[in-house]
Amino acid sequence: MRVLDIDLDFFLNDIAHFANDYGDRLDESEYIPWKEAEVRNFLEFRCGLRIDNKVKGRILTHHQEAFLFWRDLIDKEQLKVPFEVIHVDAHADLGLGDASWVYIMQNLLHRPIEKRRYPERFHYKSNYDKFGFGNYLAFAIGCRWVSKLTFVTHPEWHNDLPWTLFKDLTENSGIIQLRKYDKKINLDTYVIRKVEPLEVEPEVPFFTVPHTEFINDEPISFITLCQSPGYTPKTSDRLIPIISEYIDLI
Repeated sequence: MRVLDIDLDFFLNDIAHFANDYGDRLDESEYIPWKEAEVRNFLEFRCGLRIDNKVKGRILTHHQEAFLFWRDLIDKEQLKVPFEVIHVDAHADLGLGDASWVYIMQNLLHRPIEKRRYPERFHYKSNYDKFGFGNYLAFAIGCRWVSKLTFVTHPEWHNDLPWTLFKDLTENSGIIQLRKYDKKINLDTYVIRKVEPLEVEPEVPFFTVPHTEFINDEPISFITLCQSPGYTPKTSDRLIPIISEYIDLI
């Protein structure tokens, strides 16, 4: 099965790298949404969507809600694991800039598979190592939900891939492979290069594809569209009903 995971900030002229996803919207004069025709062209000719053949999905506010939606679909046996994810976003959402990789490798991966789906949640301004909008894809991989991850990049994208998640500790490997470590060690970016893991997780092929080169020619099982209010101007909200025309909301 294949999930199309879209963030509204993909359809902007520029990327906000530091924003409060629980605060004010971006400056409308600086961040300009794509035109309707450009959005429809991307959805139809790049993603393979059609208005007369809508795909079931959900409109989200903050992007970690995608994880919760997938979990609900899995529990209802509507989404079978592992599944492919096509992530259309201005950001990788794998946790660069926070310490979630430490939590995942020294806490989450110590749990039985069926209990990993209930991670401790991120609380803005109180911790940066738990589940949240900027790292939910890493948690989905930690749950062994994802068989393949394709990241369709924004024209202005700069590498925001956390090397700690990748096989051989380099994103150039093209494979995400989480590593389980002893809880007693003080794990950091220096130690992870020196200490052998207790176990390694299954490999997840990872691809970055510029949006001008991306073509999907296989059926999409579900769609998520995230507003991400801290990373988008209010003017971009006008694109939501346009994109919604391709979604059978559930």
